[in-house]
Amino acid sequence: MKILDFLSTTDASSDAVNRRSALRKIGRAGTALAAAAVPFGLAGRPTPARAQSTPGPVDILNYALTLEYLEASFYRQGLDASGSGGADLIQGDARTVFGKIADHEYAHVTLLSDTIDDLGGTPVSFTDGDFDFTADGAFDPFDDYATFLLLSQAFEDTGVRAYKGQAGFLAGNDLLTPALQIHSVEARHAAEVRRLRAEAGASLKPWITGTETGGAPDAVYAGEDNLVQGGVDQTTLGSYTVAEATEANDEPLTMDQVAGPDGIATPFFAG
Repeated sequence: MKILDFLSTTDASSDAVNRRSALRKIGRAGTALAAAAVPFGLAGRPTPARAQSTPGPVDILNYALTLEYLEASFYRQGLDASGSGGADLIQGDARTVFGKIADHEYAHVTLLSDTIDDLGGTPVSFTDGDFDFTADGAFDPFDDYATFLLLSQAFEDTGVRAYKGQAGFLAGNDLLTPALQIHSVEARHAAEVRRLRAEAGASLKPWITGTETGGAPDAVYAGEDNLVQGGVDQTTLGSYTVAEATEANDEPLTMDQVAGPDGIATPFFAG
């Protein structure tokens, strides 16, 4: 499936955005939104005629909704799966954690769809059959717990970076505040998955050093070795080492890096 082509066929009318209605919808979610992460970074769906134009709220929310569908399906299938030994793939405390994350993702699908409706747009829609979490045979996440954790890390870290890459499109928009609140918890989810991987035996830190992948696809961490922030080389400030400078900042991902023909998410869509 060509994700950008698919999304470009959806109606994203946002010329008459009812932002107050959308904010009321988000406000009613309140604590639920603050307790979980919607990757608003998958933002900026272009249409063929607007490929270089600024995306509107519906564009941004439909990108968030796309990844929410992907994550919701992934976590649900993981919770339903049995590993190679026949027992539950996810066990113990990790099962509780991923059960909660899965609940969050499905709540986000409903919330984002309803909000897009309020904004006068058409929400995108996916089913389990639209996803291929083996990436055409490259992975086996529902038979091997270590692989499930690895892809969980890749999806969560991608969401954090992708949001940063598109956050500028929300500047001056009423949706910016709740988006930032949600984004911060997306980062907490990413750290929790890294904790679970380390607990399961992976050699992994809670933060990203350079372009270290921990076994995840290289594209998820491309550019994370950047040393310049705001035009300043961070290694020239105090006693920062190169490693510390890269650990202190997450780098943005562009829309094309996430969902383009060679994007990070693209291999996990079937067809």
